[in-house]
Amino acid sequence: MRSHSKIETAKRPFACYDAGQLEGIRIRILMQPELREEYERQLILSDAYADEELSLPIHLIDAFRTAPFVFRTPENAGYMKFAFHIRGMGEVWIRQLQLTHSERGLPIPLVNGSFDRGLTGWTATSLSSSSSAFLVPSEVPRLGQCLYVMNPSDDDLVRLAFTDPIPVCAQEHYSIQTTLRLDELLSDGVYVEIRFLDAAGQPMDTIYTSPSFNRKTPTTWAALLETAGADSDVYMVTGDAVYAERAKRKILYMLPDMCQGMDIFKATGWHVDDTYGAVHIGRGMAVISVIYDQIDDSGVILPEEDVAIKSLFRYIAGLMMDTEYYQFDLEQFPDEKGGKRSNWNADRATGLGIYALIFSEEELTEEYLEHACSVVDWQLEHVVDRDGAWPENIRYHGAVLHRYFLFFTLLQRLRGIDYWSHDKVKMMYRFLIGTVTPKDSVQGGLDSAPKLLSPAVGDSNVHDQWFRMFSYAAPFYVKSDPQLSREMMWVWKHGGGVIRDTGAYPCTLLALLYPQPELPQEAPTLTSVHYQGIGYVIFRQHFGLWGRENYSVFESSPLTYHAHHDEGHFSIWADSTPLTLDPGTGGYYNGDRHWYLNGNAHNVVQFIDESGLFQNGPLKSICEEVCFSDQLDYVRSVIPDVNAEAYHRHFAYVKAGVEVYVVWDHIRSQKNSVWNLHTLSSTSDIEKNRITAHCLNEMKLEVTFLEPNRISVTVDHGAVSGAYPLAVQEHFRISNNSGNDYLTLLYPKSGESSGLTVLSLPVGPDSPELQIYKVLRDEQALFLLLVNGSEKGQTFSFQANAPLLKLQDKTSHNPDQNGQCHIKVNGGRLAILIKTL
Repeated sequence: MRSHSKIETAKRPFACYDAGQLEGIRIRILMQPELREEYERQLILSDAYADEELSLPIHLIDAFRTAPFVFRTPENAGYMKFAFHIRGMGEVWIRQLQLTHSERGLPIPLVNGSFDRGLTGWTATSLSSSSSAFLVPSEVPRLGQCLYVMNPSDDDLVRLAFTDPIPVCAQEHYSIQTTLRLDELLSDGVYVEIRFLDAAGQPMDTIYTSPSFNRKTPTTWAALLETAGADSDVYMVTGDAVYAERAKRKILYMLPDMCQGMDIFKATGWHVDDTYGAVHIGRGMAVISVIYDQIDDSGVILPEEDVAIKSLFRYIAGLMMDTEYYQFDLEQFPDEKGGKRSNWNADRATGLGIYALIFSEEELTEEYLEHACSVVDWQLEHVVDRDGAWPENIRYHGAVLHRYFLFFTLLQRLRGIDYWSHDKVKMMYRFLIGTVTPKDSVQGGLDSAPKLLSPAVGDSNVHDQWFRMFSYAAPFYVKSDPQLSREMMWVWKHGGGVIRDTGAYPCTLLALLYPQPELPQEAPTLTSVHYQGIGYVIFRQHFGLWGRENYSVFESSPLTYHAHHDEGHFSIWADSTPLTLDPGTGGYYNGDRHWYLNGNAHNVVQFIDESGLFQNGPLKSICEEVCFSDQLDYVRSVIPDVNAEAYHRHFAYVKAGVEVYVVWDHIRSQKNSVWNLHTLSSTSDIEKNRITAHCLNEMKLEVTFLEPNRISVTVDHGAVSGAYPLAVQEHFRISNNSGNDYLTLLYPKSGESSGLTVLSLPVGPDSPELQIYKVLRDEQALFLLLVNGSEKGQTFSFQANAPLLKLQDKTSHNPDQNGQCHIKVNGGRLAILIKTL
């Protein structure tokens, strides 16, 4: 471990720049179009918030919370009715009611759910004449009107009922989200009561009651962070102390709110809202330290305010080192929000380290800084894997790298400590480059250029804009690793050229201070790759050839952090168009997580229990074999589903001018099953054993089932990740009996291109588990598919009029003098062969 405490401490003000650099920074922001556009956005943001502050105190500007109630409908339910009960003395403002079908991740429209049409569709009743419920304009005009309820005594109760029954599916999850405001506690609380009716509209006995919501909802510190950063940035550019004053007011609000929330979190383990957990406090602590540093020379902070600010920072820093608040000393996860390995710990430690670097005069600075560096050193050695991946998923890889960035920058600037040359740090950036999708020709809309995305895999979304970090970090590698710098700039530019710091708790200064859009760029050379630690297998063809890029990502992960039930899932782009995608993340607290977490949202097999319910598969799996070549990419994984005695998924991409995917699910199970497929399509054709999905850009995905050779299909819809011009994606479920496999060909094609023809070739009657298929297009043979479903190696004998090449191992096989070809295939394996002449 390095010694971090013996280097001379730098002095403030300005941790990220010095006074002599200010004029150059100002000129650059005003002269560089990308920076100027972002600065003007921040200026508008600062002024707009200041306008709201003229009429409202900070604690009321964002004083609404959304409380979800997730429930599972009972057996035989056909409809539901619900009512809100506001019980006890006090006042409540209700702005919106939303209903979500959690099993599909889709909102269910409620007539007048936001009270835009008064109380149409609602019935408000009271147990006392003194209670009142009526519509009032929100104190924040942009929020529209809301329902105001006032109960003057402890015994009062107002009931707000939605009038019409709502159709529901039995034994599925739904969520009601109530967006409301409480300035003070009620003597009782607010809760939802749900009643059910059967398919005939007759009332059922089952009644659900949500937990009572009864806590104050003042504006949280997190709602102010970006605007406070905008205030301090405008002060940096203009020197106008008015903007520094705005930032100061927010700091004086944010820090006490952090403290009270952290106290509750420590006392109760309050994981319903991460806002006061170590992950977000770490981010906020870092950003607020930077904001304070930017305005420290402005003269707007009074001495007594400065004392209060530093005292609050000390209290927060002390709690961040308290293992009763966050267990940063555990090497394994007690849950997803604890331990040394967690992204929470990365954000906690870097926030503490940035605070220590900026407040260098504080007594415990060196202790905190040493601790922060030791955490990062340990994570780089023990958590970041040999490919540079933060092994949770791409989303958290980006989040950790983002928080590392500012810490590394300040360490180098203020202490001369260089993390930029650390091999693992460079590998983290290279991993983010290595996972990029093709230039998606749909994402962003008709008026946007095609752009690279980071793929949705599990708890990630295609619209996570992590490529902005390349614009921040590329300047640090211009001299030390110019190739990496150029590739970063290429991915940044072709990923949309975003510099705005987005997502949870941004640091607005990054976008103005670090990007150098004029730096040279160079396209990376990307081919198929297996990231073993994180469990992604990526197949590529024609990378960089616009309009011809093909890409698929397969998941076989050895980890369970932030996991979904998606082992064996695949997503496919063809001709730069997405055809089938992982649905992404959804919201952690808004009631739609059942869809995103569950196997039914992913392209996986699910087994069915005795009651007919779909069961989720495992959270991790084992990748047994991967091979890549110009003609074939292939992966085989073991999926240890508890409902199967044995289950292997084979996923092959036959290139070689063929462009066909082969998916073989080799299953030994006593349970019936379903094969899930989701396509970015709005219409589809279903034949005997074929589904043709009509996708975006006039592309089609032709899905041919060889096993079962006659399919029973149900069609549904579910939420889709990303800004695509589809509200939902089609969801196909293909049923199968116990003991049977699935063998499927997926063929992406454009326009009116001809489809595949598949011929089943004869195999000896004593070999029911052996199958031979000839796959043709326009009467031309594309390849032979040999499937050995038995446990032992078998030799296939069949007629062949030319030498054949087995693509997995590149072995050649010539017919004998009788025109017979003899090819041995190991048990539980498939072989793909093409003619060599």
